[in-house]
Amino acid sequence: MKQIIIITGHNHFASGILSSLTMIAGSKDNVFAVDFLSDDNDKSLEGKFNKIIDENKDSEILFVCDLMGGTPFKVTSKLAFTNDSYEVVTGINLGGLIDTSMKLDKMGIGELKTSCKDASIKSVIPLEKVIAKEESSSEGI
Repeated sequence: MKQIIIITGHNHFASGILSSLTMIAGSKDNVFAVDFLSDDNDKSLEGKFNKIIDENKDSEILFVCDLMGGTPFKVTSKLAFTNDSYEVVTGINLGGLIDTSMKLDKMGIGELKTSCKDASIKSVIPLEKVIAKEESSSEGI
């Protein structure tokens, strides 16, 4: 079964992160962006998703959202509860998205969801600043 990713988030988050993904990993026919704009509501957002779903019948879908609790998350969660072939990951970042896009059609949708979460977590790495200490001699000058 074909798998697709639908990225969603507030304002132009989805189209922006898809643009970055395309720049780094090339164009992906099976990755879509759905922006939740200020003039959208639950119904209009769901309509945007349904258009992609209708064009990709019989596909497993991984929805990736910007943050938990927002309208994009709530609408995708509602859709995921209607179909066992739909999964949702929230808190996506570019590192996780690149990794996940490379794994499409290589594992089941549940495994892909877990892999996406793990890759996103692993790509968050704080910079550790290390300052070299001057070596002191115990013998003096």
